[in-house]
Amino acid sequence: MSYIEDIKSVVDSALAELEEAKASGKLQSNPVSEESFLCRWVAQAVKKQRFGNSVSKEMTAWVQQGRSMGKHANIKGQMQHIASVYHHHFPQGDEHSAITKSQFDALVAALEEADWMTHTEYEINRKVRVISDGQHSFAVCSIALGKSFNEEGELVKPLSLYVRGPESWFIETVREHGMLMTKVTDYKSIVKYHGEYQIWPRNQADRLLVLPESLKP
Repeated sequence: MSYIEDIKSVVDSALAELEEAKASGKLQSNPVSEESFLCRWVAQAVKKQRFGNSVSKEMTAWVQQGRSMGKHANIKGQMQHIASVYHHHFPQGDEHSAITKSQFDALVAALEEADWMTHTEYEINRKVRVISDGQHSFAVCSIALGKSFNEEGELVKPLSLYVRGPESWFIETVREHGMLMTKVTDYKSIVKYHGEYQIWPRNQADRLLVLPESLKP
């Protein structure tokens, strides 16, 4: 299965079994009991290799968070947010329309309309700095851009986006143009002071997407 199907399977199974435990009277309905249940559930799932290796990073993180943070880990909230995003964007499986160059160009135009400084015409092959005098800024390597879209204008390989600006607004703007992203780094990317994100062919990333706040339950 794909990462999309794996992560949906994990969170759906965990949340369903949590509700079953509460309905049967085996578990009290309160945050402490629920977080404890989910921490044990994830630990057992990891031990039994119940799910694919593609989601091992998330599951290991949940186990560590549960053990160190207890009820404050908010594993239930994280799982609900993931379920909301993935079922909204991939309701029938992992199928998704192709990402096109015209979508990318429309995103750049939207950023420029919002007074962002955009750079898509230069190669980025070493540490560089963008001088923007406080403006929000967006950069993409011109060589990578040329290689990521094929002759038909479809995205065929992941493309890195370098961003300095309000993350939540940027995530929603990208999503409005039909694209979803993963995050590589918040800050220390090859473009100084910029975070690095990636868009993927058909939005089929092999790792967890950046989760839009607007789809938080």
